[in-house]
Amino acid sequence: MNKNLEYLQNCIGKSTNEKGLGAVSRWIDGTLIFAEEVHLKITFKVLDTWLNPAKTFHGGMAATLIDDVMGMTVYSLGNEVFYSTVNLTLDFLSFALAGDEITVEAKVVRKGISVINIEGFIYKRKKLLVKASSNLVNSGMKVF
Repeated sequence: MNKNLEYLQNCIGKSTNEKGLGAVSRWIDGTLIFAEEVHLKITFKVLDTWLNPAKTFHGGMAATLIDDVMGMTVYSLGNEVFYSTVNLTLDFLSFALAGDEITVEAKVVRKGISVINIEGFIYKRKKLLVKASSNLVNSGMKVF
């Protein structure tokens, strides 16, 4: 097991507010519930500040959560360099309201030499709300 995955597995059940990898991870304050190499799940409570004018979960916030969990999933691979998102495509299939518990899941589809393809999902009680795909590129910059 690589040291990045070991760190994440030690964070299971803990808040990303305390153990997040970066400022956004700490700000969004989820709870890591599952961590394996190439696959992570984090739960969140939808906050009032995450809503759009229609009082439903804002698409931009969904993109933020998925992008952050995808980044943590890439971290689970044990890379020593930072991979940066080059594209992120989302399909919004349903909605969530303030107070709803949602689960954000990410899985690596393919790890190439310089690009990692990954997919992400947001669920509310097993109902798919958002599905996403992304490519991340090796930036050449050291992680931490």
